[in-house]
Amino acid sequence: MGGYGGNNGVNSYLDVNEIFDPVTNTWSTAAPMPVARGLFAAVALNGKIYAIGGINPSDVNDVAVYDPATNSWSTAAPLPTIRYWLTAAVVDGKIYAIGGFNTNFLSTVEVYDATTNVWSTSSPMPTARYALAAAVVSGKLYAIGGDSGNILNTVEVYDPPTNAWATAAPMLALRFDLGAVDVNGLIYAVGGRNFENPVLSSIEQYSPPVSLYTFLKY
Repeated sequence: MGGYGGNNGVNSYLDVNEIFDPVTNTWSTAAPMPVARGLFAAVALNGKIYAIGGINPSDVNDVAVYDPATNSWSTAAPLPTIRYWLTAAVVDGKIYAIGGFNTNFLSTVEVYDATTNVWSTSSPMPTARYALAAAVVSGKLYAIGGDSGNILNTVEVYDPPTNAWATAAPMLALRFDLGAVDVNGLIYAVGGRNFENPVLSSIEQYSPPVSLYTFLKY
């Protein structure tokens, strides 16, 4: 969805929405976003995709919701804090919009409840930053890397029941503008950039602490 690019050497912010089918290894085109944008966050919740914030070329705080079942878009409550280059993740059925940039580096964390269509404010990240990534394991949200004026390998962990942040083991590499995903209880930090290597291909794997061990008798 979206981004910045184009054809024939003419670049602009995009409203393009394309779908990849792993079974057929093909791409198709879906209904375009109502507002073209780049540097936004996107998450899936209850079978719908939420495109949050971004820039076009001024900052965007609207939240566009795509329903694959009807191939149509609707609008959710706007993001309270206008920002771009943020990240987002879903924990316990709620969307967390984290960090980003708007005249300054942000530590802001805002939480969207789809049942009420209302945003609320959560405890801010200890480290303000943009171009970070997020992943969720065992009900905890991991904010990974980013840029706070210096490129970071910082990893901070948010626990929703206590509304508190803690620090996890840092990444091995400094990186911002990276991707992250959780698979089978592990977090993978993928690619990104830093000043020594403008474009990274490296992947790091993080194993969160195990709080419960089960002993099996054979």
